[in-house]
Amino acid sequence: MSKETSLTTRERLRIHLQEARRATTSPVVGAQLEAALDVWEDLPPTPLQECPICGKVGLPERIQQHRCGKQGTDRY
Repeated sequence: MSKETSLTTRERLRIHLQEARRATTSPVVGAQLEAALDVWEDLPPTPLQECPICGKVGLPERIQQHRCGKQGTDRY
């Protein structure tokens, strides 16, 4: 699994917001991006999900991509 696919959607969002904040020269855009990062920090944690086939528990993005431990299945 590459680094990009091992990041969750939330992690990728935070990276993009941080990079946009660093890249902007506009104080108005910078303030909006700072506010977005503050809201991101206040988001509730992503609930864990269980694979209905093998019972593995994890973040929804990772459960959707995992190789299911039951024989004869690649994914759930």
